[in-house]
Amino acid sequence: MKKDKWVQVYKTKTTYSAEIVKQVLKSNDIKCISVNKIDSSYNNFGYHEILVLERSYLKAQNLIQEN
Repeated sequence: MKKDKWVQVYKTKTTYSAEIVKQVLKSNDIKCISVNKIDSSYNNFGYHEILVLERSYLKAQNLIQEN
């Protein structure tokens, strides 16, 4: 059984930008997850990352660029 690999398709410092991208991908039937890597102590180090399955990477990139 082969496991699916998750790859980063988008990264931002703002929560709302990550949520917008996530909703655009989900509305186009692309499975995605968001990972909050912002330091909780200072809130100015790190990023929100959006990950998609490797097989959906190109489609996701195109959707992000269009929107």
